[in-house]
Amino acid sequence: MDRFLSSWKSAEDPARGEFSFRIDPHGYPQLLLKRGNTTWQRGGSWDGIKFTSTPRPKASPVLTSEFVFNSKEVFLNMEFKSFKWNERTQDWVIIENGQFDQCENYAFCGPNTRCEMTRNPICVCLDGFTPKSPVDWNFSDWSGGCNRRTPLNCSGKDGFLKYTANKLPDTSSSWFDKSIGLRECEGLCLKNCSCTAYANLDIRGGGSGCLIWFGDLIDTRKSTGDGQDLYVRMDSSEL
Repeated sequence: MDRFLSSWKSAEDPARGEFSFRIDPHGYPQLLLKRGNTTWQRGGSWDGIKFTSTPRPKASPVLTSEFVFNSKEVFLNMEFKSFKWNERTQDWVIIENGQFDQCENYAFCGPNTRCEMTRNPICVCLDGFTPKSPVDWNFSDWSGGCNRRTPLNCSGKDGFLKYTANKLPDTSSSWFDKSIGLRECEGLCLKNCSCTAYANLDIRGGGSGCLIWFGDLIDTRKSTGDGQDLYVRMDSSEL
């Protein structure tokens, strides 16, 4: 059974609209905002405390949430009360709202990049990568993303560059194992020539679990608050 939130068709018609907010069950579960079949925004994957694109939650009666992920089911329970009545102004006041900026647009910078709102330009190739189309890049069209300067050759001498404070890349085609740690995760990545990056699943208690990516890294951003460490595989000449 797949349940999700959907928008109204219009302000007057409560029939199902074109937008939906759901958990994507492919790979490691993550939150998606979709327009039809097109992903518009990605809330990131669960790190044990929160979804990686969101700030660390504070104890609050305004927003409470529970994430359940096991072999039988995946679901998110959330209660969100976002307005407060102001007696003095006789108006509703927003007391909580979600984060939204250009980096929250899905894959805004293209593959193998990191979107950073504090940079100018905000799209940056990962270290050891160069723009796929330098001409487009110079005209602020970053959608083509970046390619490796030195292709991986699986020689056994590859290593990893560490990026801190991230909303992790799209996990829809990832592999994960809750039972192993970061060191074993690195070893598994090195043994698989298709592996391009790895990270912990859960940041609590020093970190646990293993999350592995294959191919291009899509929709990575520098987190504005707490984020996760990401280890990107590189040829030894790029280390």
